[in-house]
Amino acid sequence: MSNKVIFNADDFGISLGVNAAIKKAYDEGILNAASLMVNQKYALEALKLAKKMPDLDLGLHVNLTNEYSTLGHSKLPLLTDQNGKFKNGFVKLLLLAVFKPKKLRAEVSAETEAQIMKAKKMGAKLTHIDSHRHVHMIPLIFKVLLELQEKYGIERIRVMNECALMTMKTNKSKAYLFDGGLIKYFLLRFLAVLNGYSSKTYFYTILYTCKLSKEHFKKVLIPDGFENVEVMIHPSVTSIDQAHKEDIFDENILSDWRNKELETLMDKTLPAHFVFGAKYPFFINLYLKIEKFWFSKIPEKLRFLLVGGFNTVFSYAFYAFLLEIVGLPYLLSLVIQWFVTVNLSIATMRYYVFQSKGDIIAEFMKAWSVYIFLFFANVAGLSFLIEICKINPLWAQGIYLTFSTILTYILHKYFSFRKNSGKTKESDKQIMN
Repeated sequence: MSNKVIFNADDFGISLGVNAAIKKAYDEGILNAASLMVNQKYALEALKLAKKMPDLDLGLHVNLTNEYSTLGHSKLPLLTDQNGKFKNGFVKLLLLAVFKPKKLRAEVSAETEAQIMKAKKMGAKLTHIDSHRHVHMIPLIFKVLLELQEKYGIERIRVMNECALMTMKTNKSKAYLFDGGLIKYFLLRFLAVLNGYSSKTYFYTILYTCKLSKEHFKKVLIPDGFENVEVMIHPSVTSIDQAHKEDIFDENILSDWRNKELETLMDKTLPAHFVFGAKYPFFINLYLKIEKFWFSKIPEKLRFLLVGGFNTVFSYAFYAFLLEIVGLPYLLSLVIQWFVTVNLSIATMRYYVFQSKGDIIAEFMKAWSVYIFLFFANVAGLSFLIEICKINPLWAQGIYLTFSTILTYILHKYFSFRKNSGKTKESDKQIMN
């Protein structure tokens, strides 16, 4: 099987200039995929153009942030204003996923499915799915899209699995330090890790989003284990859009970089610059080997003792620092220590001990409820040992931690990260690289 280089144009249907650029890049250049925004003004024109591009892989560019929804306000009160216009950006959707997960999940599922159905009714045969502003990387939304991907037989979902060190190795430009590219990279990679989903298609490159010139393709390293690579690109003929500015809701569509990215797609030599099977940098490769050994050779209970031991030592050391060095009262030291270390404990337990692939928000909430229970037990036990038994606060906390370790394991295994019974479908298996 030969490796495939996918040059995917996002925002198909968003404007006349974007549509024209996609047609030109397909006819005269190397474009072989595009993602359609079905709830944009020129989506129908985009589908008419797509019929003239028989080898174009057409996907759905799920839109939950800009312009008007498919279903309207009555069905999407959390997502839209009274006119049915989307009202939330990436950050707001992320917060809603934490504080209103059930309502958000229901509305995202309904709207995304409506967009899929609309695309199908318009004659689109969807091969992949991604999203505008990368909102599908938010864990709750990602899980919804995975379910719909399986339901409608969509082959591929975009995953942010780029190795920044490999991209930096072959690119001299440090623009990502000044235009937010590096911050975006770390956020999306963090969310990708939380999603715990593996894809055989590598993503290149979030570091230089919307600023991809030919210089970024002198040599593209694709890590060993990936079969394909997707390049997300945003071409346009901005002179066309300048003549129809009344249709433009985002000034980025008029950026000259859109023209430059179209020029990039006209260079037919670029696919030859992709090197598959490249080795990760030494420390990443070493970590991957250790991780493989960790999960394949070390049993769960021993993993718990090792991870729990690390978390316990770290928490205890931080408690001792607040108590002895900073000089805070023992109860205040305990409160601060808990709020600082609990999230670290949950994250490491979830991944390095139980390898959970469940709903991350629900699991974090359950794990937090466990730690809240343990916190009050800790306060009561510590107060008893210190005030009644007259034991030194440092020794008292050590005694409590000894007895709480077993209880923590039981509560996490059978409550926080309990695996659902029943067989898991092959298409649902998610294995971290």
